[in-house]
Amino acid sequence: MYERAHEMLHFIRECGLQPDLVTYNSLMDMYARAGECWKAQEVLNGLVEGGGRPDLVSYNTVIKGFCRQGLMQEAMRTFTEMTNKGIRPCIVTYNTFIAGFSGRGFFQEVDEVISYMIQHNCRPNELTYNTVVDGYCKAKRYKDAMDFVSTIKEKDTTCSEQALQRLVYRVRENMES
Repeated sequence: MYERAHEMLHFIRECGLQPDLVTYNSLMDMYARAGECWKAQEVLNGLVEGGGRPDLVSYNTVIKGFCRQGLMQEAMRTFTEMTNKGIRPCIVTYNTFIAGFSGRGFFQEVDEVISYMIQHNCRPNELTYNTVVDGYCKAKRYKDAMDFVSTIKEKDTTCSEQALQRLVYRVRENMES
């Protein structure tokens, strides 16, 4: 299937047509979801080399592919390339890094991402918090998970009581399983 999609891209070009950004983003997403993050990167590079202008979706897609494969340095390199081109990250970008780092037990890096995003006027959301709590639970660091929830309660006045209760429930549910 992937070869066929790539052949289609070449066919479009051979017909003298320029694939649009949606076509490139779809191809990158297909590769990233299949764990073929290097091929997603190749498509991104091809877009740039062909004079196209990748957008936030383009970069987030490649970053997500690298993060899912645990290639965090490559994800960071792509992030740097994106920001150097003036494309600002969004909550999806940050949550992708948080999922990548927390899923591998790199909680110092998680804290750094959260600090960075706050410094750049991007507030963590409920998905951010769930991802961190789930990462701690996966690592069986339940006390750290509860401490994290306590920190949220102290520092994030926008986080609802219901969201905090759900986080506590997630920790307890994981402790019992």
